[in-house]
Amino acid sequence: MGERGNSFNRLLDRFVGIPLAACSSVLRVGKGSKPVADPQRVGFICLGAIGDLLLLSALVAALREHLPHAHFVLLTSRANAATVSLIPGIDNCASFGVTEVAAMAAWLREQKLDVLIDSTQWARLGALLCNLSNARTTVGFDTDGQHRAFGYSFAVKHRNDRHEVENFLELGRVLYPGLLGVPGILLPQSPPDDLPAELCARLEPTGDVGDALPRRVFLHMWPSGANAWLKEWPADHWDALARTLSEKGCEVYLTGAPADAPRNDAFLRAYPQCPAISLAGRISLPGLAWLFNRATAVVSVNTGTMHLAAIAGAPTVGLHGPTNPLRWGPVGRHVRSLLPHKGPYAYLNLGFEYPLPHKLCLDSLPVEDVEDALRSLAAL
Repeated sequence: MGERGNSFNRLLDRFVGIPLAACSSVLRVGKGSKPVADPQRVGFICLGAIGDLLLLSALVAALREHLPHAHFVLLTSRANAATVSLIPGIDNCASFGVTEVAAMAAWLREQKLDVLIDSTQWARLGALLCNLSNARTTVGFDTDGQHRAFGYSFAVKHRNDRHEVENFLELGRVLYPGLLGVPGILLPQSPPDDLPAELCARLEPTGDVGDALPRRVFLHMWPSGANAWLKEWPADHWDALARTLSEKGCEVYLTGAPADAPRNDAFLRAYPQCPAISLAGRISLPGLAWLFNRATAVVSVNTGTMHLAAIAGAPTVGLHGPTNPLRWGPVGRHVRSLLPHKGPYAYLNLGFEYPLPHKLCLDSLPVEDVEDALRSLAAL
């Protein structure tokens, strides 16, 4: 669910959520057997992480084109609330902690929705909220082994053999066949107010001969979610990459959330010759998107920052260990997905299918592979 890696919430969702979703489905009996012909109020539930909401933007964009006059509302968890301002087409939104079930259900009922689309892949909370929403038509995933498709007007098979963008689009296609869309964000039109001082020089080219933006490469070292340590690339690999980039004339920056700032600082203390500057916790998500749109490149482990970079238009190299890039790789015009040379790797589908005993794999992804990928993107 939204608070990633919280094992208690996951247990609660499974052992309490399944019977609650099943029992509450009786509230949907006789409702929504046919799609609303011309929905005026459409809602979306996204209780996942930042990356989930960024990828869901493809469905929002597709439905916005199909329903240009409808009012769109979005319910998110607090974990991805900072992303909402980047999603085009949303008219109203609200964010809650995932334990605030009554408040979420009340907010959804207040919206008087014709259609409510639940993008939750495995958590039963999304299904429960749909059943309590009083929406005329509800749509959500029927995911193998998760026992969550109770009460939906239309249950869509969640598949592990396609990218999650396609799974999200299928939620709309069950109502409007042939729906097409790609992830997109609202980029700020001017430099963010919270831009760190060291990034304020030469924000835009002037057009003079020889004038250009500085070559800036952003590195994102820290994954999130359960067993995040299995998704990390070795610290000495990051140091070697930063040194190569600096030797090629690039400015190197380490990104991260406020919680990542101590880890960035610890990394820089451990590698005092690393020519990188930490930006963790010093810039907003919209500000980061603005910088990525002007970046020479972004190298990131598989996390929301990777998706933000790719959608913002940065040449993006995604480092995938346990995460399967065919399911969760970066989506954009200039992206590369890299896997280790030996496994186990690329086995995650919903995010928790870790085989025992846990084994590292990203230590077998060499720095040279990342450098080759950057060269193929004309970023090195």
